[in-house]
Amino acid sequence: MSFEKKLEKRKNKFKTKLTRHDSTNKRKKLLFSISKKKKQDLIRKKRNITRSGENTEEYNYLSDQILERLPEISSQLSDPNCTNKLELVRDLRIMISGDGEDPPIDELIDSMCVAYLLEFLEDDNDPELQFESAWVLTNVASGNSLQTQFLVDFQGIPAFIRLLSSPNENVLDQSIWALGNIAGDCIAYRDEILDYGVFPKLLEIVQTVKQKSIIKNTIWTISNLVRRNPLPPLKITQEAFPIFYTLIQDSDSQIQKNAFWGLNYLSTGEYENIQVIIESKILPILLNSLETQELNDLIAPSLQIFVNITSGQEHQTQTFINEGGIARVKPYFTHRLRKYRKETCSIISNICAGTHSQIDAVIDNGYIDPMIEMIKNDQRSIKKEACFALTNIVECGNLKQLNLLLSKQMLVPLCNLLNTIDDEVNHLILTAIEKLLELEMNTKYDKNNAPISQIIENIGAKDQIELITASNTPNTSQKAVSILNKFYNYEIENNSELVEDYSTDEDSDGLINYEF
Repeated sequence: MSFEKKLEKRKNKFKTKLTRHDSTNKRKKLLFSISKKKKQDLIRKKRNITRSGENTEEYNYLSDQILERLPEISSQLSDPNCTNKLELVRDLRIMISGDGEDPPIDELIDSMCVAYLLEFLEDDNDPELQFESAWVLTNVASGNSLQTQFLVDFQGIPAFIRLLSSPNENVLDQSIWALGNIAGDCIAYRDEILDYGVFPKLLEIVQTVKQKSIIKNTIWTISNLVRRNPLPPLKITQEAFPIFYTLIQDSDSQIQKNAFWGLNYLSTGEYENIQVIIESKILPILLNSLETQELNDLIAPSLQIFVNITSGQEHQTQTFINEGGIARVKPYFTHRLRKYRKETCSIISNICAGTHSQIDAVIDNGYIDPMIEMIKNDQRSIKKEACFALTNIVECGNLKQLNLLLSKQMLVPLCNLLNTIDDEVNHLILTAIEKLLELEMNTKYDKNNAPISQIIENIGAKDQIELITASNTPNTSQKAVSILNKFYNYEIENNSELVEDYSTDEDSDGLINYEF
């Protein structure tokens, strides 16, 4: 087939045929309507700048000159008898690979050079031309969504999928990189790539290729293939776990980091994903990463994975406990970094929503005292997590465990949180108070502790419960009404009856601290 016919065939595959003018106008309209991407979205794509030994400043200087020649370059590349294709494509690579914030991707697209570059990817007899073409197209895929769409609509995905079997490592590396950029753009492109069954091929690459740069790009691309909600189906993602198992043990810190984050994305899915992590024997490796207690890039994703595992089914939480997880994460429960304290508190909170023996494991590892201290003195978001943990023990614990909490006088700092954070916290605390008052009423309460109803009244918490009867959240307000009617002999018919008797002190900072 002649070059012209092949080019026409590829153009016919283009989903929406546009003139250069139409393409430019459509792109401008779309860009006008798209808000600036968040920083966390930008890491889904990356641009290739220079080859080793090349000068970035020289790139920036030459880029403007090459841009002026772009119509001429496009005309030459359209000639099937062109004898200097490699030189011209290399010029395009230099033009689009400067370190400026706005590479001329639109100009490249409008020149129709993308179609020629995709054709050059098919020339297995010229791997250097394939590599240079792939590099340019990788940077096209690093652009905005409409720029990536142009590449996808011209059948860029199958072109790069085919090159995953290239014997040339430069071509292979660049193709993996391009697919990572495309997958990072949107769920539809991610799923289109996955439909080609890429994971077995990527595993083969990880197991056979020695060049670290290729492995780094591979795990980065895999991470893009398993992120975003909804996650891909388990029948697809389970093929990725052997890759993660291999790479979380790699000696390269960047490879490890991307592997850990990829696992974190997968662990946010269904219980089946968590079970695969457990059955793949990955959990002990993740726990071992915490041993150094150094500030490294593996701690944050590890803790987030543990949050997801302990939020799973009871036996999955038990596996975490059996592997020594409660003791392993304890140094991060009181860590100076807030994000570590918050994640670890979430882990413990999840476990406290489990069985009596699981709650005992938390108690036996000495978490209760620092948890109460968190509620007293830590930052707002962590106070809330600690509140979840303590109220989970009240909700799920046995009589012995509840009496232990009361003996440590946890009720006072817990009540201090009423009306200081949000309605969700109010509801959690009210539910705990209701259960404890029922415990006292049923004479199962340890008489060595002060009466619960008296504590609540003496510290002024009953007044705060009265205020909550006017909450805009029906479940919370009704819970407050129920407590007052049942345990304090109120007869409240209208939740607003008590509100007019209370006002906020103008000098108050909104935080109420009781002493008892």
